[in-house]
Amino acid sequence: MKKTIFLLALLLVGGCSDSYRYPCQDPANKDKEECNRPACEADGMCYDLLNGLPEQEASQVEEPAAPAANCNKTEESIGE
Repeated sequence: MKKTIFLLALLLVGGCSDSYRYPCQDPANKDKEECNRPACEADGMCYDLLNGLPEQEASQVEEPAAPAANCNKTEESIGE
């Protein structure tokens, strides 16, 4: 009987480990593209959603501004 209890306790303690139901719940995967917006929004597997954190804004890639027209005017051409 004691052996059975010992083996059962050993199995219970040995079964404890850090495991996550979804890959994006794991803090090690926090910075992966598939765990961050906008890639994760379709399937709801965003790191912040799975871990109960406030929703984070998708990082917007800023596009360079278009060159302004006629920005090379000289003082001579302005007076004309």
